[in-house]
This record gives sequence, structure tokens and C-alpha cells, in this order.
Amino acid sequence: MGSISFSALARTLAAALFLAVLATDAQAARSGPAPAPAPAPAPAPAPGTGGPGKIPLGDQDPNGCGGGLTLAAPSSSGEVSDAVKELSRATQAYIKECRCVTQDCVADALDRYAEALAAVTPRLPKELQEMPEVVARAARRVRAAKTKDEAVKALNQAAALIHKDMTLVRAEDPDTQQRRTRSGEFVIDTLNVASLSLEEGGGL
Repeated sequence: MGSISFSALARTLAAALFLAVLATDAQAARSGPAPAPAPAPAPAPAPGTGGPGKIPLGDQDPNGCGGGLTLAAPSSSGEVSDAVKELSRATQAYIKECRCVTQDCVADALDRYAEALAAVTPRLPKELQEMPEVVARAARRVRAAKTKDEAVKALNQAAALIHKDMTLVRAEDPDTQQRRTRSGEFVIDTLNVASLSLEEGGGL
């Protein structure tokens, strides 16, 4: 009698367990699949990238302000004064538009300007063939100057030296003086633009 009661009890428990499992499965089916885990947040932009939609500083146009002054090679034909004019205008535009107001910025721009001028040196009047070196020397003095006034003085002295050389050209060949000295005028204008930029920007 006890054996029969135990078997009946076991079958009853098994049936109850089976029904509980069926009920759990049915509830899961009605509830639908478990929601997918939330996506991880996007990583923050790296420093210097400027965020979405902005160009990183390092990817800016190398010919623009961020990359420093870049001058195209001057033409080997035509009037040498036209070549100097193009180089001078590009240098002046860089100094003005890129707010080149520190001594290092002005000196770097003048260094590149002097290098470009050196390419046309053989075509200049002999009295003006030292202009690239005059500009390069002024750049070194600007970079090493301890004060803004000292840097401006170096630029003014360079401009005065070129003006003196232009006077020699005019004395030797008064009939063609304007055409032969135009190159010197463009270089003096560029030195004056650099000087004014330092004066207005505060120098160091």
C-alpha cells in the first residue's frame, strides 16, 4: 500500500513539473525575443580633430596658414621684375591674411621668400643680386631680436640697404631705371609689410 502511494505521488510531482515547464515556454513565446543589448557609446573624437564635420588641423591645406608660406617656382622667362612681383605679392598676402604677427612667423616667411628670390638672382641687375641675402639676413635678425622694436629696425635697415642699391642702378642707367629697379621696389614693399605686421601685432 505504501509502495503504491509513493509511485502515485511521484507521478503527480512529475506531471506538475511538466506543466510548469510548458507554462514557462508559453510565457516566453508571448513576450517575444529578448531585447538586443544597447550599442556602446561612440568614442569621443581625438584631440585636435575638431569633432564631426570639421577638418583636423593636420589635414589643412599645406599652402594655407597652417602649413606656412609656400611659394611657386618663379617663371624662368619674361621680365624678372614680374617674377619678383609675383613672389612679393604672395608673401605679402600670407603675412596679412594669415595674421603673421610674431617674430618667428615673419622670419620663417622671409626665409622662404629669400629662397625663392635666389632663384632669379642671376637675372637681376648686378647691384640688386644681393637682395636674397639681404632678406635672409633680415630674417635671422628678426628671429633673434629681443624686442619688437629691434626686429622692426632690422627690417627697416634691410629696406634701406636695398634702396641704396637701387640708387646705384639709377645712377648708372637713368634711361631704364624704372624697369631695372622695379624688383627692388617689390622687395622693399614686402619688408615694409612685414614690419607693419610686427608693429600692429605686438611682435613676440
